[in-house]
Amino acid sequence: MIQIFNPSRLTRQPFFIDLVDYLDQHDDVILREIKAQFPDVAVDKLMEEYIKAGLIRRDNKRYFLNLSFLESIDNLTLDQEIFIREDSPVYHALLEKTFETELRNQTNAAILVESTDFAREKMTLSNYFYKVKNQYPLTEKQQELYAILGDVNPEYALKYMTTFLLKFLK
Repeated sequence: MIQIFNPSRLTRQPFFIDLVDYLDQHDDVILREIKAQFPDVAVDKLMEEYIKAGLIRRDNKRYFLNLSFLESIDNLTLDQEIFIREDSPVYHALLEKTFETELRNQTNAAILVESTDFAREKMTLSNYFYKVKNQYPLTEKQQELYAILGDVNPEYALKYMTTFLLKFLK
């Protein structure tokens, strides 16, 4: 199965995700087969968008995946959109890789340094603000935090959190 991390507006669409799975499992697919598989979708319009974006390739009236799969995690940056197969050895290395994030605000000199995974599943403020900003699905723990904070401006939240933390430290 193919995983998409940090999807764009196009690649997060439910039809695109289903189409990727379908094209990954079937060879030599024509438009009629795609329309039959997804009868409730405006296939023509969406397929043209995917082709124009270089995500799908059309050749001799056949459709193929045109995704560039992650081959190595050497030059990987956090929040980069990637496509990766779950059975790839790189996938397991990706799951184990950690990144460092920093949250700053303009009110004081406090810097919150956090360690996170590429999928941003760990419970950190940086991950929370990133997922809310990009409208990505939240983990269960992040949903609990959302119930408390909501869709708050990170600068505003950090101003009060860091001010409290600095007072607490004194």
